[in-house]
Amino acid sequence: MGDDPRAGIVAIVVILLLGLVLRWIFKPSRPRSITRPVDAAQSPDLGLLTVVLTGVSRQEALERRARLGEADIRSSMSRRRDGTMDVLVFHGDADAARILLGT
Repeated sequence: MGDDPRAGIVAIVVILLLGLVLRWIFKPSRPRSITRPVDAAQSPDLGLLTVVLTGVSRQEALERRARLGEADIRSSMSRRRDGTMDVLVFHGDADAARILLGT
């Protein structure tokens, strides 16, 4: 058995076939596509959120969010394609947030 090269060839063929079968089984069902980030200010559907400030630096967005947080207004940030940030709040808080931020 140690001098028979057929056993080694059979083992290599079995491993290759197993690799092909596993690759076929675990391949993605859809091809991967590149998804570009959506600018919140240009999005038609933001769900429960409204943009109250757009196109500001990350530092300024964090400062404005802190000011909103002090007034008990929940907010979030969204990165735009150009690297700037948008600040979003819930619809019910949008008017108060705009007044507080002076926008």
